[in-house]
Amino acid sequence: MPTAAQYLVDFLRRRGVDRAYCVPGESYLPILDAFLDSPIDLITCYHESSAGFMAVADGRITGIPGICFVSRGPGATNATIALHTAQQDAVPMILFIGQVERRNLRRESFQEIDYGKMYSTICKWVAEVTDPARLPEVLARAMHVATDGTPGPVVVVLPEDMLDEPMDPPSEKPHAATRTAPAPQAVDAVLDLLGKAKRPLIIAGGQVAAGDGRAALKTFAEKWSIPVVVSFRRHDLFSNSSPLYAGDLGVSNTPAQVESFRSSDLVLAIGTRLGDLTTKGYTFPASPWPEQTLVHVCDDPAAIGINYQPDIGLACTALSFLEAVNAGRAPAVAPDRSGWTGELAAHRDAIAAWRPRTSDDGIVFGNVVARLQEHMPADGIIATDAGMSAALMYRHFRYEPPQLLLATVTGCMGFGVPGAIAMALRYPDRKVVALLGDGGFLMTSNELAIAVARKVPVTFLLANNRSLGSIRAFQERVYPGRNSATDLSPPDFDLFARSHGCAYMRVEQEAEVDAALQRAVAHDGGPLLVEFRTSLSAALPEGAREKGQPS
Repeated sequence: MPTAAQYLVDFLRRRGVDRAYCVPGESYLPILDAFLDSPIDLITCYHESSAGFMAVADGRITGIPGICFVSRGPGATNATIALHTAQQDAVPMILFIGQVERRNLRRESFQEIDYGKMYSTICKWVAEVTDPARLPEVLARAMHVATDGTPGPVVVVLPEDMLDEPMDPPSEKPHAATRTAPAPQAVDAVLDLLGKAKRPLIIAGGQVAAGDGRAALKTFAEKWSIPVVVSFRRHDLFSNSSPLYAGDLGVSNTPAQVESFRSSDLVLAIGTRLGDLTTKGYTFPASPWPEQTLVHVCDDPAAIGINYQPDIGLACTALSFLEAVNAGRAPAVAPDRSGWTGELAAHRDAIAAWRPRTSDDGIVFGNVVARLQEHMPADGIIATDAGMSAALMYRHFRYEPPQLLLATVTGCMGFGVPGAIAMALRYPDRKVVALLGDGGFLMTSNELAIAVARKVPVTFLLANNRSLGSIRAFQERVYPGRNSATDLSPPDFDLFARSHGCAYMRVEQEAEVDAALQRAVAHDGGPLLVEFRTSLSAALPEGAREKGQPS
């Protein structure tokens, strides 16, 4: 008869989990022991935030909940940033927390937290298992809740004395996801609207990435000649070189581009919750009643009608909707929307254009991003952290299928290193390149040891401008000349990399950038850290540069 811990680990295996991340703790020793007899790859991380970030990346890649184990109290609080990321990014994830013994629950015991209260606003569900007989029920529900509707994080709390108790496992059935599909009459109504629209626009959200959603979106857009704009940080959903690609809804949109979007007469929001960043603060479309006819497709009915009253709301997966409209009638005459698509493409190209620049205080990192485009493999994967380095990628790098972008909607610092490692573990035959600022890198750089131990072929491109650059830029706009708390004193990254056994390159001159990128992307002997000594002044507002602000 297995113990509760043994049952839990084997349950995960039966549900398709092949990798889990953890920071070990005495509060779940029986689970750690059970992993010794399991084929699941358990990876020990150096901080709970990193373990959680890796689980987030894995959940996003596979569609199976990313799995993370942490200990009570400090371990659980350290992992909170990953839960928030999974919730904001709609990623399936399960965080297992070792808890105090049952006799000490709710007595303000050492390292005890009431996780139901703590996580109530950033998780889909929190459960505490005090009886091993209830464990199968809780685990089955956790898998379902994490993946059903809009995916998200679930927390399962496990008192340590419960884990060693034997239990009688019930017979199981495979997990079956809730199947949703649009009503045929609703599909017909959407096609009727498309037949009449002069300036339709698709807003493609993250849910399009599931299954064959990207291919189905391409088919739909080309069949009806509809421009596609992607939601916040979802650039890899649609070919960026397609004449139908209208750019992204994020932080780089110009007033002229947004005005063109507003001139649309039909908006098809597919696979998105229409959050504040995607909708320009709920101004496009206008909340609650858009000027355009609005079709809102989202797999979570709770997300429809909150901020927008759609003309047609469909609570179904993006893929099921796209398959239904693709199977429906074709336009009687192929619509000529070249004027509309050309107008949007002109805005897109003006925003994405990069003009090479130089600066006296270091390499302009935008030049690095522009040259990376030429060296990135056709199936390469980009992982970003937060800050200036990521912002330049979102604006100036053009993604082409099957290239992938791993970026968080939350924009949290510290995600880049663990996220890139998780991607490289999942795709060992594809080149993974992470773009990082010195601030974000230093938050989770200790996980470099995992990449070295596993010989993970990931390349880290580090923009070292000795500053929290994006915050410094905001300071200069609001408090010109009053720099506070944003200067950094980073370590010698050469010594840092070599102390971990990681290959290292330093790039200090603009003339070295192209050759360095060629070598960096071709590197396949484990991880490589490439430090670019970058310009801070180039990242600051024009006024600050003119005043000669110190770097």
